[in-house]
Amino acid sequence: MNLCVWSDGYVDDLRVGSQYELQEKITSVLREYNAENQLTSLKELANHSISEQQFAQILGKMRLYHHLPKEEKARVPLMQFNDNHISTIAKDYYEDESFCRNEQGQINLWDVYNLLTQANKSSYIDSYLSRNVNAFDFTDGIRKALIGSGDYHWFLG
Repeated sequence: MNLCVWSDGYVDDLRVGSQYELQEKITSVLREYNAENQLTSLKELANHSISEQQFAQILGKMRLYHHLPKEEKARVPLMQFNDNHISTIAKDYYEDESFCRNEQGQINLWDVYNLLTQANKSSYIDSYLSRNVNAFDFTDGIRKALIGSGDYHWFLG
């Protein structure tokens, strides 16, 4: 049996040979999960905002990402959203009642994260979990780039 699980901020394949082994592995993943750390990280997203220009820059780089030469792509963090997702995110930046930009055109990263996870709802079940994890990693990576650390600066510049 194969199962895709979220562990320590990434998605892994969990391979088991029996129902008992599956139960043990799931229990182990749940025991190791740090909910407090995850909640703190999610709350931190609301404390950082980006301008409309930065948002547009990120969306443009998201579109370019899949066409990067192999060598360049290897130096950029993984981004799993496709053009359809990106179009939905762009539309919802203006139209979503709960997570759109504010009157000044700015959007906080909590809302960006929600736009990403909302766009992911159209994904097939086999990629849904990994894209949701990627949505958090991506948004948190943008937060880190805004404060001068991390590997996601390519999407901002």
